Amino acid sequence: MITKAYLIDSEIIPIHINVKDSKVMPYMSPVLEQLLETLPIALYTALDTLCKSDVNNWSITDPYIADDKVNHTEVGTLKMWKSLTTNSDSEPTTANTVNWLELELGTFLVNYVQPYLAHAIFYAYAINSGVNVSHQGLQQISNETAQQVTGNNLQAFLGYWKNQRDLKRTSMLNYLDTKKNVLDLVSYTAIEARKKRTSFQIRGIGKTIITEPHNHNHEHFFPNNIT
Repeated sequence: MITKAYLIDSEIIPIHINVKDSKVMPYMSPVLEQLLETLPIALYTALDTLCKSDVNNWSITDPYIADDKVNHTEVGTLKMWKSLTTNSDSEPTTANTVNWLELELGTFLVNYVQPYLAHAIFYAYAINSGVNVSHQGLQQISNETAQQVTGNNLQAFLGYWKNQRDLKRTSMLNYLDTKKNVLDLVSYTAIEARKKRTSFQIRGIGKTIITEPHNHNHEHFFPNNIT
């Protein structure tokens, strides 16, 4: 449902193109598991199937035939559209009902679910990527040219990306609240309130750093010299 390529190509999070897969991949599965726990299974399954489709951004120079899918932004919202006809140079819009139909399930995927997943993965990556677990315990990774971020700057950085992740999650759930448990003929049960509000702590060694909403009880640890 999300890949390292998406994290880089979408440019919605500041992750470097040269970051190793081994630094990012460990944080994908937990986020997807959390999404699976939150969303109704019918909806999650439909999203998982849809994301395997080959969907590119709409281009004014490309020809399209019936049932082709594209992504295109309308009034600041990235939406997925299905072509109803053979057409070219015909921009997908809500008003263009002759040639295009918005796929609400696709819009939910590309404008809400994937951005949320990207922010959640990046937040976990930001917290943990500088820590190495070895036979000698937790070690801070450093190099000769980079200076460690600590104190208020660290708090501000993590606080900002935590807030961005939470905003994306709220937007995702709010979008579903505006629908009547149906997206493009995919029916799903309403999300239980308890799945929308649980909490866990991100804790430094011997010190609480951040308390936040989450679907599991976890603790993330910083090495001793991060405050």
